[in-house]
Amino acid sequence: MNFNSTPLTNDKIKPLAFVVQGFSDSRSYRCSKEIESIAMESYRRSGKGIAFTILLEKGLAHSKRQAQNTLKYHVRTGVLFTLANTRPQQYYPTCLKSEIMKAKLQNYTNERIWIPSSPISPYSFLAKGSAAAAPLSQCFEYITIHTLKDYVLPLLLEAPLFLHNLRFKTKIIKDCYSELDLPYHKKNKGKYHHEIIGTTMIEYILYTNGTVDIFTTCSNHPYRIETEQDRFRLIAFFGQIRAGLIYLLNDKHERIVQDISEWELIDCDLNKDIKVSDLLHYNAIKIRVKHLDHLFGVYIKAMGTDTVCRVEENKRFRKPIIDSINDIFNPTEELKKRVDAIYIIVSRLAGQNQINNRMNSVG
Repeated sequence: MNFNSTPLTNDKIKPLAFVVQGFSDSRSYRCSKEIESIAMESYRRSGKGIAFTILLEKGLAHSKRQAQNTLKYHVRTGVLFTLANTRPQQYYPTCLKSEIMKAKLQNYTNERIWIPSSPISPYSFLAKGSAAAAPLSQCFEYITIHTLKDYVLPLLLEAPLFLHNLRFKTKIIKDCYSELDLPYHKKNKGKYHHEIIGTTMIEYILYTNGTVDIFTTCSNHPYRIETEQDRFRLIAFFGQIRAGLIYLLNDKHERIVQDISEWELIDCDLNKDIKVSDLLHYNAIKIRVKHLDHLFGVYIKAMGTDTVCRVEENKRFRKPIIDSINDIFNPTEELKKRVDAIYIIVSRLAGQNQINNRMNSVG
C-alpha cells in the first residue's frame, strides 16, 4: 500500500470570501459581523459605504479581487447592499437600510436624486429638473396616498399593538434631593440621571419636593401588548426601572422608593406599524389629528432594515400603573364602566322624572 502524499493540482490560495462560503461555522458569522461593524462605523462617521480599499486597509483581504469578492458575497447573504453603480463600488450595512434610504431621499443634492431603476433594486441617479424628474413629486404623492388608503388602512386591524415612550411619576423623601450629586436638568432645577435598560433609554428627574419624573425612550423598540405574556414582560420591565432608581438612591432596604403599584403612569404612546416601501421617506409624511381628547399621528419611520408607516395614539392616564395597564390590555372594561355610569345617571334622571310626574298629577 502506498502512503505517499499526492500534491494538490492547484497550489493557489483560496480567497477569504470563497473559504467563508464553503463553511457555515463560527468563522462565517465572525466575518459577517466584522464586515457589518466596519460598514456601520463608516456610515456613521462619513455618511458613505465601504469599498474594497477598506478591507485591504483592515487586513481582511490580501488583494483587490479578494476584497471585491468578499463584499459581493456579503451582498448575496444580505449583510450589505448597494444603491448605485459607483467607482469604487460603495456597500452599505443592511441593518441600517431604512435609515440610509431616508437620508438619501430627503437630503439629495440639487444635481441629482435617487430613484429605483427597477421595482426591487438597484437604485440609480436621475438629474433633478430633467423631463423625467419633473413630475416626480406628484408621482410620490400619488404613491403615498394610495399606499395609506389601499394598503396601510386595511392591515391596521390585524397588526399587533405596541407601547412606547412611557412617562411615570413617583415620590421619594425630600432629603434625598440635597444628598444626590447629580447634574441639573437643562429645562428646570431637577437633578438628572439617565441609563440604558436593554434597548430603552431611562431618564430620572428628581425635584426638591420629592417628586420623581421618569421618562422612557423606546420608539425604535416598542413593547408589544397583545397577550398575557406581553403583560408579564412589561411589568418585569417596570421592575427594572424601579431597581434603577433604588440603585441610584442606594436604597438597599427599599424604604425610600415606593412600590411599583403606587407609581402613576402619566402618559404613553400606542402604535401599530405597517411595513412600506423605502420610497415613502421621500415625502416625509407626518400627520397629527386631534379628535375630542385623543391625539393621533401618522408618519413614516426607519426601523433598521425596514421602513414602516406608524399609526400612533398618545394616551393620557394620570392613574396608578396597574389600573393604566389594565385599561390598555382590556379597553372594553373601561368602555363598559363608562356605559354603566351613563346608564346609572340616565336611570336616576328617569326615576326622578317619574316622581315629578306623579307629584304633578297629585297636585
